[in-house]
Amino acid sequence: MSEFLDIALSFPPVVFSFGLVLVVLYWLAVVIGALDVDVVDVGDPEVGIEAGGFWGAFGFGAVPFTVVLSLWITLGWIVTVLGTTWVRSADVFIPPAASGTAVLVAGLGVGMLGAKLLTRPLARLFDDAPATAHADLVGKVCVVRTGTVTLDSGQAEVIDEEGAVILINVRRSPHEPEGVDDSLFVRHSKVVVFDYDELDQVFLVVPVSFPPDIAVLEA
Repeated sequence: MSEFLDIALSFPPVVFSFGLVLVVLYWLAVVIGALDVDVVDVGDPEVGIEAGGFWGAFGFGAVPFTVVLSLWITLGWIVTVLGTTWVRSADVFIPPAASGTAVLVAGLGVGMLGAKLLTRPLARLFDDAPATAHADLVGKVCVVRTGTVTLDSGQAEVIDEEGAVILINVRRSPHEPEGVDDSLFVRHSKVVVFDYDELDQVFLVVPVSFPPDIAVLEA
């Protein structure tokens, strides 16, 4: 174990090791609902990476940026760890600077190429997904999938016009009437999409049923 950590924290694997830790933490946060992954309009040009050009050739823009970056970092880490292990076990002396640079370049290149190959089938899945306009989801009932929905975070599943179940980022409205119980927004609760926030690119939701003494929020 100590030898493995020594390799992982040496150059060049260390370049990817810290990135890999961030990747693992990110996807764990996604699983428990602490972070959002926008799967609606993943090819939106406002994301900042266009489908064409240099990055588009490696899958950026065809699938969510975090997916491709995660693949690139993971594959690069594997290549550099294996490469460093081979260099250390080789009988022939290789200058550390030369071997480290060569392994790093291999990690970057193989990682990028591997990300491109692995995102091809994913890109087809996203291309085949039904395109749903934001306005089409307003007024629909959805089910909360994160621990809860707050002003800053939350996700819910909704069925679009084509009958497909999609995951959307949802938020409570800052203009929500006082007295709305937080329990109405916990996991598995049903909420209604009443508006779309263009600035933050999230859907605003209210509970399906308000208590009788609370006025319903108007869009």
